[in-house]
Amino acid sequence: MTSALLTIRLISRRQRLRTDRHTSPAFSSGMDILQELSCNGVPPTGPVSAWPRSRHRQLVATSQAANPRPVHATKVNAGLGKMARGLVGNVGQAIVNGKVSEEIRNERYDTCKNCPFFIEDSKRCSECGCFMEAKTWIGGDPNALCPKKKWSR
Repeated sequence: MTSALLTIRLISRRQRLRTDRHTSPAFSSGMDILQELSCNGVPPTGPVSAWPRSRHRQLVATSQAANPRPVHATKVNAGLGKMARGLVGNVGQAIVNGKVSEEIRNERYDTCKNCPFFIEDSKRCSECGCFMEAKTWIGGDPNALCPKKKWSR
């Protein structure tokens, strides 16, 4: 390929980039793609990061502020004795009261998923150590079942 042809292709590609205005799907900041990729107004020209750290922090903070996620626990805090007592109590509640409706179960499980004591990876409660996909089906007193008394029914 001749250098003149290569130069023409590069120029036409750059002009296409300048005329095509796209917004980033991840961050709806309203900027076009060249503004988002530029560092202090200058598009990157080599194998360097186009995003300055300050711009990255700004976009991440904006994204997190728009979509806040609850902070969840990462490990079970309940000891073996507390988990054993909870298991016995839960079995007693299940034998006496049976199973709740799917509507109540889903309401309880949604409450658990938004609770800071919920461990997302194992779907357990860090306070009682129970597996919440199973425990939310148990009928009975919600205050006796949830250690933080967050279930309404």
